[in-house]
Amino acid sequence: MKQLITMTIALLMGVNLIAQNRVSLSDFESLNNTSWKGKLIYKDYQSGKQESIDATMQIELKNGKIVMNVQYTYEPSKNNKSSVKLRNDGTYFGNEKIEHFSNTNGTKTLVTSYVGKDNGKKANMRMTRTLTDSTYSVVKEVTYFGEEKSFVRNRYDYKKT
Repeated sequence: MKQLITMTIALLMGVNLIAQNRVSLSDFESLNNTSWKGKLIYKDYQSGKQESIDATMQIELKNGKIVMNVQYTYEPSKNNKSSVKLRNDGTYFGNEKIEHFSNTNGTKTLVTSYVGKDNGKKANMRMTRTLTDSTYSVVKEVTYFGEEKSFVRNRYDYKKT
C-alpha cells in the first residue's frame, strides 16, 4: 500500500510538471515578432453553415502584453488589434481563466474559459490555443447556459510566414 501511495504521488508530481494552470510571458516568447497567414473558419449565426475567410496576423510582446494585429484579406473593415495581459500571477489570460497549460514535445496548448454571450444567449466559452514552431490555432467552443452540448463557433488556423 505504501508503494502505491508513493507511486501515485510521484505520478501526480510528474503530471504537474507537464500540465499547469499558470503561465508567464516567457511561455509566449516564441511568438514575439512573428507573422502568420491562415484562415478564420466560423459557424454563421444566420445560416448555421461553416464559412471561411483568409486572415493574416502579426504578434509581438510589448510592455508586458501579447499584442495581436489581425487582418482579414477580403473584409478589411473587420481588422483588429488587441492585446492580452497575464493577470493574477499568470492564472488569467486577460479576462479568461486558465484551465490548462502544457508544453509537450514542442507543442504548447493553452485552454482558457470565460462566461459571455453568443448570438444573444449567455454561454460558457472555452478557448483552446495550440502553438508549434510553425503553426498556431485558436478554437472557440460555446456551451449555452442550460445545455450540455457544445459546438465550435470559430477556429483560426495559421502557419508562420
